Amino acid sequence: MNYLVTLSYDGSNFHGWAKQLNVRTVQEEVEKMLQKIFNRSISVYVSGRTDAHVHAIAQTFSFNVKKIKIKPQVLLLALRKLSPSDIYFVKVKENDAMFHARFNTKNKTYQYVVNFDKYDVFKANYELFYPTKINLPLLKKGAKLFVGEHDFKSFTTSVFENTVRKINYIHFKKNQSKLFIIVNGNGFLRNMVRMIVGSLLDLNENKKTLNDLKKLLKEPAKGNAITKARACGLYLLKVNY
Repeated sequence: MNYLVTLSYDGSNFHGWAKQLNVRTVQEEVEKMLQKIFNRSISVYVSGRTDAHVHAIAQTFSFNVKKIKIKPQVLLLALRKLSPSDIYFVKVKENDAMFHARFNTKNKTYQYVVNFDKYDVFKANYELFYPTKINLPLLKKGAKLFVGEHDFKSFTTSVFENTVRKINYIHFKKNQSKLFIIVNGNGFLRNMVRMIVGSLLDLNENKKTLNDLKKLLKEPAKGNAITKARACGLYLLKVNY
């Protein structure tokens, strides 16, 4: 059986997705639950890792199990029964034996939430408090520079040699108190969305210019964008296959 699982999680109390020593991670919690259900060690393959304190509305992972077949709906109910309060399993489906949650991904959508109005202590872990006037036309000009295929080495701390990625779109939604920055691309490097958002907010405050952003893309160097928006405002919104 090859299962594809969709789940949501509140990243506030997690040190990211990937298993690490002596810290709580989403992967470790998920694999412990699966081990209880299948009575064997299970390794899962995620669509893409999220960093510490980053949230997910619809993260996905896949895994294979030999000689044991559990119907997807039964597995979903079992996972929900075992899950802690900050993880919710949305759905489980069967897939082709060769399916892989990461390698079969077509694109992903992230959302970043900015609160530019009043500080809310109860939402401090779920949005960036940014009490600054939003220059939306300028942000849109800056966002256009990122769309398309670029070398995003300046916007990541990744150790990957290949840092070329394609951004399909960056959209903005704004109401009286919040700005939502929605980014879709074929893949994302470590801290890439947070550094793009950080650079756009620097642009908003005149700490960076449009020419600065162009230069960071044309002359890529690891982490040169420097500014990284806090993890609390970032959500993995959707993974498309």
